[in-house]
Amino acid sequence: MEMEEAKRKYQELVGSIGEMERVAVAYSGGADSTLLLKAALDSSAEVTAFMATGEMFFHDEQTLALDLAESMGVDIVTLKLDLVNDAQFARNWEDRCHVCKSVMFAEIKGMARDLDISNVLEGSHIDDLKEIRPGRAALVDLGIRSPLVDARLTKAEVRALLKDMGLPNWDLPSNTCLATRVPYDVRITSQILKRVARAEAALAPYGFKNLRVRDHEHWARVEVAPEDVPRLFQERESVIKALKGLGYRRVAMDLEGYGGLRRPNQ
Repeated sequence: MEMEEAKRKYQELVGSIGEMERVAVAYSGGADSTLLLKAALDSSAEVTAFMATGEMFFHDEQTLALDLAESMGVDIVTLKLDLVNDAQFARNWEDRCHVCKSVMFAEIKGMARDLDISNVLEGSHIDDLKEIRPGRAALVDLGIRSPLVDARLTKAEVRALLKDMGLPNWDLPSNTCLATRVPYDVRITSQILKRVARAEAALAPYGFKNLRVRDHEHWARVEVAPEDVPRLFQERESVIKALKGLGYRRVAMDLEGYGGLRRPNQ
């Protein structure tokens, strides 16, 4: 019955997108935007998909996202964001995510307008409204539409639908951009983002869930899912060696694990 309800919502989603006739879909390769893109493709609307690229995104994740889109028969329009050189973003205040979303979706909206597309869609779902998300206000200000929210689809339903469709990223862990590894009020630089990317790539083979390497300049604070904290402790010698090899002087382990008393969008 639960799957039947998810499928009913999906058909409602497809129908609502079809009524828009021409749509621009913001795609990242995550579960939510993938379901949104699939629904748009299943609708009668003409679809153009956009994906933001730049230093604050994980390169491997973006490569996988483009490969998935290609397998779905979609040519993605990419736009490169140079947010490191955006003074408001780089200062890294608590409005960082709002600044990012504002810049990203203003560019997508402008490109869509040039193509005579008035409806820009993004993949927030109903569960996202339960969390503090500073970037949400930017979407509202720009008039960006969130069809998964309108269809009242939950995260669990998104994953169940993708699995049922045979799409490979149905259980892909949610992730945030590299900038979220930098504490607020620390200026974001290319050097820091590259250091974090190398650090998480070095620890990726361990398979820790919700891995985050928080960058505190000379310190690295490693955060994983609570259930993986004991294994992180067991592997501490090799983890320390890997991170010190990248230039960190000290390595700390977050005992609360990912999902503890962290600040929004971190």
